[in-house]
Amino acid sequence: MAEYDENFLSRPKKFLLDNSTNPETFEEYRSLCDEHGFEHIKKNNIGICGGRQFIAEHFAESDADYMFFFEDDMFFYPKSDFCKNGFKRFDKNLYTKSLEIAHKENLDFLKLNFTEFFGDNSSQWAWYNVPQHFREKHWPNKCKLPVSGLDPNSPKTAFNSIKSHANIPYALGEIYYCNWPQIVSKTGNKKMFIDTVFAHPFEQTWMSHMFQLTIAEELKSGILLMTPTEHDRFEHYAADLRREN
Repeated sequence: MAEYDENFLSRPKKFLLDNSTNPETFEEYRSLCDEHGFEHIKKNNIGICGGRQFIAEHFAESDADYMFFFEDDMFFYPKSDFCKNGFKRFDKNLYTKSLEIAHKENLDFLKLNFTEFFGDNSSQWAWYNVPQHFREKHWPNKCKLPVSGLDPNSPKTAFNSIKSHANIPYALGEIYYCNWPQIVSKTGNKKMFIDTVFAHPFEQTWMSHMFQLTIAEELKSGILLMTPTEHDRFEHYAADLRREN
């Protein structure tokens, strides 16, 4: 992050939600936070989405207007190359320009990545997760899910417009929510996580809920036509420690 754009570390107020259950890591996390100016928030594995909900509630109580959200395995990519969809990975002023886009378009959230290790935003992943009655209404010609796995002909993401700001292209439209790097506005955070709170949230639950808000024109989202970060989990934990909420 420091090599990519120092502003990500020098300008915002930074917080690390430490969800680890391994006591051997506690001191090292605290040391890293002290070194890089993060406030260390210790939790005892409240889950992936439980942690995301906590972060939303923490942001809601702050005096900040926007929040950058990153999970620990989404790393900024070197300053060259293109993603597998042909989008550039680097812009030397990404921090400032992405905030300007979010503000200029009055977005509730702006996803920073078009492409990810497991897929991309050309296909509409929310199709798999919305209720059947909504699927039948919104995609009347494509309302049946596959028996198993992914559908190679699933609906494509509908982009309403493609624009550019300071040499960064971006799209607006039916952008699905997921736990990828993103900017969230204060009002967007309230619509997405505070107005409706799920007792046991999953990423798929939020994806469905927020997509329905988008179609109802209650949520406005965008996505950079860039891929500045890459999913790279180089440290693995025991599978039985994984929990969603």
